[in-house]
Amino acid sequence: MRVFVSSVRHGLEEERDALPGLITAIGHTPVRFEDFTAQTTPSRQACLDGLGTADVYLLILGPRYGHRFDDTGQSPTHDEWTAASKAGLPRLVYRKLGVIFEDDQQAFARHVGEYTSGVFHDTFTTTHELQAKVAAKLRELEHAPNPLVYSPLAASVSVTWRSDFDADARRSTTSRPELEVHVLPVGSTPRSVRIMGELTQSLPNRLRDTCSVDARQSLNPIRTHDAIVITVPPAPSQRAGWDDVRQPRLLGTRAAADGQVSAWATLPGDSMGSILDVDTLPDQIAGLLRLIGQLRIMDTRQLAIGVGINSTMCLSIGTIARLPRQSVSFASLSGHPLHVPPDEQVTIAALDTGALEVARALASGLLHALEMHR
Repeated sequence: MRVFVSSVRHGLEEERDALPGLITAIGHTPVRFEDFTAQTTPSRQACLDGLGTADVYLLILGPRYGHRFDDTGQSPTHDEWTAASKAGLPRLVYRKLGVIFEDDQQAFARHVGEYTSGVFHDTFTTTHELQAKVAAKLRELEHAPNPLVYSPLAASVSVTWRSDFDADARRSTTSRPELEVHVLPVGSTPRSVRIMGELTQSLPNRLRDTCSVDARQSLNPIRTHDAIVITVPPAPSQRAGWDDVRQPRLLGTRAAADGQVSAWATLPGDSMGSILDVDTLPDQIAGLLRLIGQLRIMDTRQLAIGVGINSTMCLSIGTIARLPRQSVSFASLSGHPLHVPPDEQVTIAALDTGALEVARALASGLLHALEMHR
């Protein structure tokens, strides 16, 4: 396994220097900031690229928070934590005892501690104790069972699709195709008025914490009688040219009183329309699943997941690598939506380490529904 070691160096020099040898000795590959300092790529991006090659993320929390970047409003270590969470990596967190944390670092530690799924937390006092605990946990990970488990639904569940609550999505004849993912808790009780009120206040910051939106972007939650909706405004940009490729963009999230949490985004495309890429669609669905997990709203261990596209107008199946296109064969010209409701329940790992596996099944179901729709 490739193990990414993340921390502020100041105050944790001994620990950072001791871990690579240990990780190598037990048969794994350490990856650290120090490994990227000689590259031509800026060190920040090189670190995030290195994180993208890792199998495990190891975070050491010491007294210092670090410098904040203007665009994310977070330190490099915080950015690495967010990227690891988005990627659904197994995350090991070790907090040093006997030191005084800066206020920003204390807030970051509380934020990390709010994650209840897919994250292992422990403490240490000495470097030797940290080494022993890391070694034991890495050996355990080598033989850990898959936390993602499917099981039959005990009863049918009803998905509130985007067209049920968004008037723009109902205008299917003029809507651009957009991907929507809906996660429903199995066996939970409705959220109280008090909890919905607290979510109205906290949801914008929770969304910013995922780095799915710019930290400086204004987010205005709208609360209705049964849900909270945040619509993400587009970032200011120049007018797109005819041959520009459109990258997927998060459009909004919704947290309902009945427990359902939803997220929706644009599909990639060009001036000729939107595209479903068999190779990249699972990654986009997995990203939305992890985003919902990062919002830290789901409070049950069992989930049901539905996926859909609000409109099939000018939608094609193809390859993003070939964009922009000179011609296109549309899979559908109708404005009808595609809905794939849940027919199984799955453990909460679907919003974390198991997101990509679940997303592959959801993408397959969506592509099959489109084929049947043609």
